[in-house]
Amino acid sequence: MSRVVMCHGIGYQYKHRETELTAWYEALRLGMTDTAVAVPPADQVSAVYYGNCYRSLGTKGADTDEDEFALVPPLREGDVRDPLEHVLLEAMAAGLDAPAVTGRGMTQAALRRLESSPVLGLPPARLVIWLVRQVRRYLDEQDTVRGCAQERFARVVTPETRVVVAHSLGSVVAYEALCAARPGWNVDTLITVGSPLGIRAVRERLAPAPGPDGGPPWPNVARWINVAADEDPVALVKRLGPVFGDRVEDRLVVNAGPSRFVLGGHSLLRYLTTGEVAEGVAEALRRD
Repeated sequence: MSRVVMCHGIGYQYKHRETELTAWYEALRLGMTDTAVAVPPADQVSAVYYGNCYRSLGTKGADTDEDEFALVPPLREGDVRDPLEHVLLEAMAAGLDAPAVTGRGMTQAALRRLESSPVLGLPPARLVIWLVRQVRRYLDEQDTVRGCAQERFARVVTPETRVVVAHSLGSVVAYEALCAARPGWNVDTLITVGSPLGIRAVRERLAPAPGPDGGPPWPNVARWINVAADEDPVALVKRLGPVFGDRVEDRLVVNAGPSRFVLGGHSLLRYLTTGEVAEGVAEALRRD
């Protein structure tokens, strides 16, 4: 019985659903325990995993270890050819509290700023390009990733699901799925964390048709809580209310500090331990 469903974001191409769910549940459990709210049993929490939608069916996953990006290919600046990838890189770099690099091409400058960001854990350029490429592939109408991810989401959400916690690109997956909710779904609350939904280049490529006012439609939920870390450049637009409507409850948190996680300020595990996420999950379950 999946009362709580979590949906991952970028960077899980070579991981596995069961091992990741264990880590996500533990982080959520700690956050809810620290916030002094009731923790749902592990058998009531499930996860949408679509990482291997980016791989052929014959490709095996990586060994489970702390280096979740060990198999990222050696991508370089010259590999950034798609216009959307350029736009996303420049948008992310613009969201950093770091000095601009002068005397270089815009894409190269964006990569250098992202590489030198301490709140992101100093990610190498190959990793930044790889992650941006995952977003681009999901939004590409000619690619198969979106359909695959949407089908995975539909396989996990059940009539018993009351709250969806969606991280990063997973917030795009969840938003699109809940805008076209299937018969029998009764999701009460959507919690987006580290979401890129506010970025214009992403928003313009969303699958739902515009609402009556020409803007993005409201997903089929009673409540939408958006949690963004001040130092998270993926959640470039911190407040989604001005974009998706005043009903969005925007919460700003701090995810900075020492971290073993690359992209630390954007880390799903960091978000899951915040009181904002813990309270949102607990309230959705109490409303049930």
